[in-house]
Amino acid sequence: MADTESEVASVSMEARGPSSSANVVRLPRGGVYIHTPRGSVQVGAPPETIKDSMALGMPVPEVFVVPPELFDRRRGLTLAEIEFPAYYNFFVLKRRPRLIVEDEDTANRLRTVFRESLFGSRVQASDDEFAENYPRELRPDFERETDHFRRSASGKRQDVDDLVEFCIMGDKCRIDLPNGIGVIHTADGMYTILADGVEVARVPAKVEVPDRTPASIPITSPTPFEPPSFGVTVLGASHGFDPNGKTTGFLLWVGHRGVLIDPPVDTTSRLREQGVMPKVIEGVILTHCHADHDSGVLAKLLEEGRVRLYTTPTILNSFLRKYSALSGIPQEVLRRTFSFFPVTIGSPTVINGAELFFHYTLHSVPTIGFEAFYGGKSLAFSSDTLYDPEEIRRVCELGVISPERRDALIEFAWYHSVVLHEAGVPPLHTPVRALAALPPEVKKRLYLVHIAKKDVPVESGLKAAEVGLDKTVAIAVNDPVHAQAMDILNVFCSVDFFRDLPLSRARELLMVARRRRVPAGEKIIEKDTAGHEFFVIASGSVSVERNGERIKTYHAGDFFGETALVLNQARTADVVARTDVDMMTLDRHGFLYLLRGTDIARRLVRLAKAREERSWELLESNSALRQLSGAQKTQLQSYLEVVSFTAGDTLWKSGDPVSAVYLVDHGEVELVGRFGPVQGASGIPKPFRPGALLADIDGLREGKAHDTTARVLADGRAFRVEGADFAKFLANNPGVLLFLMGAHFAE
Repeated sequence: MADTESEVASVSMEARGPSSSANVVRLPRGGVYIHTPRGSVQVGAPPETIKDSMALGMPVPEVFVVPPELFDRRRGLTLAEIEFPAYYNFFVLKRRPRLIVEDEDTANRLRTVFRESLFGSRVQASDDEFAENYPRELRPDFERETDHFRRSASGKRQDVDDLVEFCIMGDKCRIDLPNGIGVIHTADGMYTILADGVEVARVPAKVEVPDRTPASIPITSPTPFEPPSFGVTVLGASHGFDPNGKTTGFLLWVGHRGVLIDPPVDTTSRLREQGVMPKVIEGVILTHCHADHDSGVLAKLLEEGRVRLYTTPTILNSFLRKYSALSGIPQEVLRRTFSFFPVTIGSPTVINGAELFFHYTLHSVPTIGFEAFYGGKSLAFSSDTLYDPEEIRRVCELGVISPERRDALIEFAWYHSVVLHEAGVPPLHTPVRALAALPPEVKKRLYLVHIAKKDVPVESGLKAAEVGLDKTVAIAVNDPVHAQAMDILNVFCSVDFFRDLPLSRARELLMVARRRRVPAGEKIIEKDTAGHEFFVIASGSVSVERNGERIKTYHAGDFFGETALVLNQARTADVVARTDVDMMTLDRHGFLYLLRGTDIARRLVRLAKAREERSWELLESNSALRQLSGAQKTQLQSYLEVVSFTAGDTLWKSGDPVSAVYLVDHGEVELVGRFGPVQGASGIPKPFRPGALLADIDGLREGKAHDTTARVLADGRAFRVEGADFAKFLANNPGVLLFLMGAHFAE
């Protein structure tokens, strides 16, 4: 977090460039910037939009209009990230920004967000967060540390309303500010922006966020990125006010698998564009709840599969309170969207064979850093912290921390193979001068993060971390004894069919699996030939083609080749390597041997039949389902069964138990509720046609009966999914669940 006057002052001049001649500017990350004679106004604030206005040379607005919807469920992103705009206004521009909100409830929700970000938890961590032998004297006193950082220079204890002014529109749907700016929320879903009573602009109240999911992943190199056995990719190395840099975040590589650390917004989409697929990333470490560190976390947790979240219960609870307030989703529902793996301070947390030791840093909110050990080498990450021996001693003298905690904070472990350390402006961050005083042999292994590259003094002997996959820091290690077996199991565990195989089958899998590497351009499968192998992609991508036309693309974690094996028929398409491809293969005998006595064979038969139909195209035509990754679409296809219907049939009646969902292939179906036909996405009652998903999601989740009747108007057919199977699919893909919650249909 960069909420101090000194740090943001270095970029303040960049925000004072010439204004655009147009009244309305649509910001690249989402939201709308409006120029008025009385100052600028911004409607909506997706993460990092403050960098947009800075980069475009426009003043950071004093007035922000918070939209009715604070959260984009499809993307897992807040539309009201006003933390950093508020800090910039308050600490640099010396003014209290105004937040225009619909009602008092919205103001209170944002107060909750600010309290978590500014002050964190004032409740002491429970004993369960620490190893049994971890000395009490080393434990942080969150109440004292938080109170220390929240006081102003005058010693006043600050609260949220000291930082921002909430301006409530209320029932009149209008507000007029003392500075001459007015805002009206009109009945047609627009905001009218006024200056001295004169209309300046009309913009939608619904904030749109640009889609980051590419229709087809571009191939820029025939050689895919090969994750190291141990190392780190820096995804961003700067702070929240640097318009030219991405906020700090990382990919820790262990055993060729990734764990994200405080992922910046759109991390997975950007990695996917470079060929690093979500299935290669097995978890997220959340260090603390500041917007420049947590804004991309929930988006990742909701993207694909059920992701592991590593943090402490204290930080988790803060995260849940914050994002429940933003999203309006109950904390217990958010909690069920990921697998929580609590870390214990003072005891190792094992992640894919590495041992990570976590500790609480000295920061304005509860924050964890860690040391990681793997293959005889090690890596340390400071996280956001104040490392300044002189200041740490002063904080101890004030009674904020104990002498034992003082000594532990000063004695940072500089001996590691690689050290990633933050640098910024005290009192919340580590001053560069403290790191410049380190011995030269330490600086060789030290990479600075949380700092703009231009702010690293040339004469200091320090270096800013380089961002990007091509700058990945690989640490040479001695691979563990079972590294090869772990690689094989990791690849097959990315396929939901194989993830839950019993231990005895895992042993058999290791005996029959084979590794195969194929160069870019080589044909892996030829149409109309006999099928002898099943394939799972470890890295790279392949194209499925018919008559030279690409039908779909598969990437790391995807599988193919099962149709010919389970249906005992010839190959139905060509498969060509788009890049160099590393694959695990099973021959027909080994594949069928592993399936015996399981439900996998039945699901694969359904998948093979669904792939022969136009199910993939239907999924692509649906607004909700087209957002699914290839692996998610494949998983859903394995549950599809074709059902035919004729005019006059009912798929279900009001009062029936929710037992299935339907994806319309042909024909017409209408939903009739208590007050007549249900309106489609256009707001006009009309039949649902091909591509429409008809599903009572809340009834399915909560075990309730249908409150609508699905009536067939024209002959056709649909793909049906049993309710229990769709519930299982939603449990494994929580982002889809949150997007569909409350829905009866998705067109």
